[in-house]
Amino acid sequence: MSCTVRTSFRVGGLKDDSGRKEIEHNLIQIDGVRRVAVSMQESTVNIEFEPGVIREEYLKRTLDSLGYSPYISFDK
Repeated sequence: MSCTVRTSFRVGGLKDDSGRKEIEHNLIQIDGVRRVAVSMQESTVNIEFEPGVIREEYLKRTLDSLGYSPYISFDK
């Protein structure tokens, strides 16, 4: 089993459940992403991924391209 890393992003623009579903649907399809959980209350996206397969910067760019500006990243 590959080593995984957990990271979280606070995001802007997250307003409703359809946004949560859009984020989860798009991120989980990326190779190397193992788990995605979105907290509506905290406006955070929690991601577990394999750094040997995908870079954190790509995840940030993906969130941004979906219209959810990631403005803080912190490891869990």
